[in-house]
Amino acid sequence: APGHFGTAAAYYSDYRYQRRPTENIAFGRTFRLKERMNLNVRAEFTNMFNRAGIPNPTNGQGPGQSFASSQLKNPLTGQNSAGFGWVNTNPATPTLFPRQGQLVARFQF
Repeated sequence: APGHFGTAAAYYSDYRYQRRPTENIAFGRTFRLKERMNLNVRAEFTNMFNRAGIPNPTNGQGPGQSFASSQLKNPLTGQNSAGFGWVNTNPATPTLFPRQGQLVARFQF
């Protein structure tokens, strides 16, 4: 019936799964210094647009909570909670890491 939950999965593990985009970029240049010497400079960035990687909500208890609690913040972590179901904004394995970059220089002779 319309407006009611069905028995189908919210997402499937094939191509229909929820999209979590991330963009990476890298660029570089090789400078020829002499006949047998080169300097290669490269910059690499992950999660270029710094997209937030918020995981799916859980319907269970948060760490250090019971279902009977009605507190708004978890005293152990300081995260918002209503006692039942919460979005972990600081997971041990986040879905997306913050934007990171590295600069690499390589001298060849």
